[in-house]
Amino acid sequence: MIKNKLSGLYLISDESLIDQSRYFDFLDDALSAKPSIFQLRIKGSPKEEILYKAKELRKITNKHDVIFIINDMADIINQIDADGLHIGKDDQNFDECRKIIGENKILGVSCYGDNDRANKFINKNADYIAIGTPYFTKTKPDRLPTSFDTMKKITSPKMTVPIFAIGGIETSNVDQVMSTGVSGVAVINGVFSYNNPREKVIEFNSILKKFK
Repeated sequence: MIKNKLSGLYLISDESLIDQSRYFDFLDDALSAKPSIFQLRIKGSPKEEILYKAKELRKITNKHDVIFIINDMADIINQIDADGLHIGKDDQNFDECRKIIGENKILGVSCYGDNDRANKFINKNADYIAIGTPYFTKTKPDRLPTSFDTMKKITSPKMTVPIFAIGGIETSNVDQVMSTGVSGVAVINGVFSYNNPREKVIEFNSILKKFK
């Protein structure tokens, strides 16, 4: 069952870091290195563009056996047969999303460094949650950092649900992040800001193997 594979490297797209002139070839190359999960995250673009990209990326993720998640667009999940949906605190309502996508699809939630929020969505049967790190991140430079102590408080009693850390994670600090007890790491700049994203995925996967 696909929900049992929620661990390891969770790669998230950033339109500003992807060569739009060779968009699908660029992502095909990165995904060929097999991150566990790939999330299409596009904010502020026309729905038609997102839908077109999502349909093509569904083919690519299927080819490489990578779980495919869409950010904050519940209504297209079943249309393109994505594996699941990710939402944050300013996105669509969790219960409404579950009704739209169904019980068999993955539904993940950002919980930042908020222990109460983590508990709330674990009790609502989220399929995974994402929490912050102490590191600076270019994607959300104004976010509040989450200390390692807070990360451990969130992970320690809750490992029945996969927990991903996100924010400023690089190959140089991923060991320290994984030592907090998370199931995996979600990465944007740590892969896509480099000249060879595929090599970065391979490097992350090599490090993460020892935590399986």
